[in-house]
Amino acid sequence: MKYDVAIIGGGLAGLSLSIDLKKRGYSVIVIEKSNYPRHKVCGEYISMESHDYLQSICADLSMFDLPIINNFKLTSTGNQEYQTSLDLGGFGISRYLLEELLYTEAKKNDVIFKLKCKAFNIHCNKKEEYYIVKTNSGDVNASLICNSTGRKSNLETKEREKQLNGTNYIGIKYHVRLQRDNSFVEIHNFPGGYCGLSGIEEDKTCLCYIVNSKKLNNARNSIPELEKVYLFQNRHLKKLFNKAEFIIKEPLTISGIDFKIKESVSDSAFFLGDSAGSIAPVTGNGMSNALRSASALASMIDSYFSKTITKKQLVDNYKRFWNNEFSTRLKLSRHFQKLSEYPLLTNLSIGLFKSFPFLAKSIIRRTHGTSFFEPKLPK
Repeated sequence: MKYDVAIIGGGLAGLSLSIDLKKRGYSVIVIEKSNYPRHKVCGEYISMESHDYLQSICADLSMFDLPIINNFKLTSTGNQEYQTSLDLGGFGISRYLLEELLYTEAKKNDVIFKLKCKAFNIHCNKKEEYYIVKTNSGDVNASLICNSTGRKSNLETKEREKQLNGTNYIGIKYHVRLQRDNSFVEIHNFPGGYCGLSGIEEDKTCLCYIVNSKKLNNARNSIPELEKVYLFQNRHLKKLFNKAEFIIKEPLTISGIDFKIKESVSDSAFFLGDSAGSIAPVTGNGMSNALRSASALASMIDSYFSKTITKKQLVDNYKRFWNNEFSTRLKLSRHFQKLSEYPLLTNLSIGLFKSFPFLAKSIIRRTHGTSFFEPKLPK
């Protein structure tokens, strides 16, 4: 069988794209190396720009009492802290629950899945104008290929990416119960990294931090020692860790995180979510980027199959969309990622934000987009 679209990677971007395309009447298959449901290292905050779109593809989202987040707190070592309201704000939901809801919705809409299946490479049948995805459980044929395999993929090519710097980071996540104001998303800086807190379903809190891998090496590769030596230099974090009831006793971890400049389209595939470009988590909007790219790409693919645009226009439009929407966000996030490793710089930033509140508002605004539902093609 030949599908209209094959999606490699069934994370947030891939699941959303599959549902959107299936609702538009196209045959879709998702190739996913893992199974559902699953936990992932993630800040679990979604900007409100994505809410209407997410609700449109997954109506069951409304069944859950999710915390609305409209305030922001920033702290560092020492006594400095900064708070402000968020103009757009967001809501909290765990990746475990969100992927489970989207997977259930996709199955309900008859999206085909090949689970525990790894894609190795993509070939083009130029004569009959379709693509062949080679997997460990047989070939998949499709008119278009979309890649949403995340930051790391065995399908990456050296031509498609340039590493921005040699720094590697480690991400660590817990779910905790903690008495706190769930209207806040918090960033707590410490030497070598930062820790984010945001409320999720069932009155739980996602506690997730990212740290330069050298700090873990200095702590003899012990996460508890890393937390005591580095994170607890921020008195707010020490207090939070001591008060928290840890639901996930053993932390979820991901290593080898880096931030690369990539292209959104290759000769064989359209990339979306982290596959197209990883936003540094310090700006807290990677999940919205995944949803927005899925929404836009689905609309453009619909125009292509409806013969409103050519394949070349599809490629050009998507490239232009990606650059217009995300290039500034990604670059800004990388600057803040590097800055966030140094408490002195964070304290200086807090001082600036207190003196010039409009500066903080401007930066936050640049990391968020505007509400979307049916994206228009870039002009």
